[in-house]
Amino acid sequence: MIKKIVTISRLILIAVVTIFFAFATILLMLIFGKHQFHHLAAVWSKLLLKISGIKVKLITPDGKFPLSNVVYISNHSSLFDIPVLLSSLKDNARIMYKEELEKIPIFGWCLKMSPFLSVKREDPENAMQSFRHAVQSISDGDSVIIFPEGTRSEDGALGQFKKGAFLLATKSGKAIVTLAIKGTSDVMPKGKFEINPQNVTLTYIKQFDIEHIRQAGINTLMNETFDLMKQNLNPETTK
Repeated sequence: MIKKIVTISRLILIAVVTIFFAFATILLMLIFGKHQFHHLAAVWSKLLLKISGIKVKLITPDGKFPLSNVVYISNHSSLFDIPVLLSSLKDNARIMYKEELEKIPIFGWCLKMSPFLSVKREDPENAMQSFRHAVQSISDGDSVIIFPEGTRSEDGALGQFKKGAFLLATKSGKAIVTLAIKGTSDVMPKGKFEINPQNVTLTYIKQFDIEHIRQAGINTLMNETFDLMKQNLNPETTK
């Protein structure tokens, strides 16, 4: 009973904070422009993680992510993956999201105004336009975060990759940075009404430069990235 009350309290607080930041972000973007979005999104993300009892540990060569203008490839097993990434990556990283999310009151309006990239999956022409927009964004200096599984994993296991992320990296002429998020699938298990405080790790696995990307080709690069990410998420399977 106590756990249920705590969960409800956390969900209410998350909703209040999200609505407040959505309104504030919309207002500030209208006045000062879209460049306000990334800072506010990072602050919102840190608050959500704190409310949910999530502590993020960065595992990188130097303890931080000083990167910019790259394509981030990450696994995706929870709604909390997004605040983990936005609170940890320090550059102006854009996320490609489903256009249906724009229908959500307030939050969806904020997304539509943001620099993030919407994709209408059932519309090939719209998807291609989003792809070209993403390529242009990276060319202009922004990074892009892509979940190559295409959707959240239902059980936390790494799903099969789609080629879009790797085609984007090849076309953009930028490096791919492979990341792994571990622990978020247990925060809010699918089908369960609960939030479980967790220690989460965000690991910088490897960066592939553009020369390697061109030489390897999309299929080889996709397989390399999948294997590296799977080994990081499930090290016991490689022993």
